[in-house]
Amino acid sequence: MDSVHYQSLSFQLEGQFLGFISKPNGQLKSLRLSIDKRELRIKLDKGLRGSLGTGLASGDWIQVLGEQKFKGSFSEFKLKAFQVNRLSCSLECKENKTTNSLETAPSSCSKKGKILLCNKSDCAKNGGRQLYEELQKTLCRLGLEESVTIQKTSCQKRCSKAPNMILMPGKAKCSKPNPKTIDNLLRDHYLETLQNNG
Repeated sequence: MDSVHYQSLSFQLEGQFLGFISKPNGQLKSLRLSIDKRELRIKLDKGLRGSLGTGLASGDWIQVLGEQKFKGSFSEFKLKAFQVNRLSCSLECKENKTTNSLETAPSSCSKKGKILLCNKSDCAKNGGRQLYEELQKTLCRLGLEESVTIQKTSCQKRCSKAPNMILMPGKAKCSKPNPKTIDNLLRDHYLETLQNNG
């Protein structure tokens, strides 16, 4: 009786960080890495999941060290990261015009997105100030601080659902956003929208 034979090899990859993939509870699951116009999804070791969230921005050039597991044949494999090192940040990449392999960096040079955040008393008292800080942190974490601005507005006429914001372009209205889902909300709206429009 044959048993399934697993083989594993260590790997070291360098490429452009595209973002994280999270579980429904907000916990990081894997990272997306671009190498020669090909996207790899690399699962994160449990020890990495808590420490990586604030350290990387989309567009950063990173080095990933980990283990490659083969199941049966070499065509079926899984990648798992045990260590991630940032080699250069996205701002440096934007300034380095000769690095033509970094395709997504130029698209975020001009501000194309806007978050309209209600600044009236009901929204401000009911979490608006904390939401503003969370939005700033999340935009930085996703590498969107160069392409998305936060603009405080007058009343958005949804006081009972405070705090309120509108994601532009698209006029997506959001009320009482959960801090744990802000990351996925901004990633889904802006990374998709700006890439499509860029």
